[in-house]
Amino acid sequence: MKQLGKKAWSKAPLLALVLVSGIVVLIVAGCSKSSEPITIRLAGDEWFLKSLTKTGLIAGYEEKAGVRVEVLDRNDRRIMNDLNGGDAAGSAAYDIVVMRHRFLGALIQKNQIQPIDSLLMDPTVHDASFQPQQELFPNWWRELSWYGDKIYGYPYTGLTAYLCYRKDLFDDPENKRKFKARYHRELSVPSNWKEYMQLAGFFHRPGDHLYGTYISGKQGPALWYEWLNFVYSFGGDILDTQHGWEYSDIVVNSPQNVAATQQYLRLIAFSPPDTLSYGWNEAQAALQQGHAFMGLLWSDQAYLLEDPATSKFAGKFGYSLIPSNTAQRSSQLEGLTYLIPTNAKHPKEAYRFIEWAMSGQVQTQQTLDGSSSIRKSVYEDSKVQQQPYTPVFLASVPIAKEKPTIPEQAQMTDAAQRRLSEIVTGKESPQGGLDKLALDLKDILGNKVKLRYPVK
Repeated sequence: MKQLGKKAWSKAPLLALVLVSGIVVLIVAGCSKSSEPITIRLAGDEWFLKSLTKTGLIAGYEEKAGVRVEVLDRNDRRIMNDLNGGDAAGSAAYDIVVMRHRFLGALIQKNQIQPIDSLLMDPTVHDASFQPQQELFPNWWRELSWYGDKIYGYPYTGLTAYLCYRKDLFDDPENKRKFKARYHRELSVPSNWKEYMQLAGFFHRPGDHLYGTYISGKQGPALWYEWLNFVYSFGGDILDTQHGWEYSDIVVNSPQNVAATQQYLRLIAFSPPDTLSYGWNEAQAALQQGHAFMGLLWSDQAYLLEDPATSKFAGKFGYSLIPSNTAQRSSQLEGLTYLIPTNAKHPKEAYRFIEWAMSGQVQTQQTLDGSSSIRKSVYEDSKVQQQPYTPVFLASVPIAKEKPTIPEQAQMTDAAQRRLSEIVTGKESPQGGLDKLALDLKDILGNKVKLRYPVK
């Protein structure tokens, strides 16, 4: 073996020390990197996600699960743009999205979300103590989170609509006396639209800046959804289907829907002068500020009627099912759903978080903060039971009507908003406007459907 020179030999221990030190640094750096918690990114509309973030429970989950949860304020339009590749970096990083269930078909058609069936069946991922088939309201879980026979998620919140009215005015003895003298019946919560009209007329007092009711007449989603309350209450529908993912006859221009639309227009006479500019916020404010005796409002807005910080008449409202002109009452079936994008980086961790978010503790706290859980056990909580609108929500659950979740639903909804605006502004008659909407839907859906009521 060749002998090292004295100078080279003296440098060998130093070189060895440097090499060892470098290896140690690399090992430490690698260990440090591998010990960093996984980050799962949850995106959704801030209006809805606040009921989850306000619970303050996410931090405890992060510590227990060893993950980090980043909550991102993204509305449906932004999320869909990102999933379409509009923001490549952002879309690739979504592990969970919370979206309105009516977009399910469009997301599935583009392969942008994945079924959770395999995760639900995986014992290394699924918490066996969570049995959704038994613990969730089945019709709501199916319509909000299924598409055909595949499961795509769990409902973040269930939404329906209530009749909200001023209970203090309702209970006033003088109002009771005068109402009976005029209509020859007791003042009572309306069960049909004739009774609703009598109440609207009785409490319509423009001189006192009090109007009998309102309609959300501004062109947009509020108009579309509010009109659906009337359609369902007359026994009508958009497509004659049993589930949102199905195609069937177009019935939007049925005699029932025409009658429902005529009734809707009659309410304008007892509404504020600017009711055709009302959206959701204006309708809510009319009740909060005492300018409307009653109106239809979404369940997630009713919470704000009871908040003294936002409502002048907190504690003075009553809640009821929407009136109906048929023997069968009905309600809206709407909501948002936890979904896992197809390109999620951490689908298993995302699923574990969603199951945790569906736990009784989280769901109960969210419901106390204005959300509406579809987990049955939540409504056994005494505080939830004390909420004045809880009985109405529970009454709404078994009579809720599905709405389209097919890929074309966004186009259908846009067409409906446009035609309904023409009707409420007097540009079209109810029959004429709905006939045109029927043709619009036929153009959108093509040979998948047919018109049940031919347009003259």
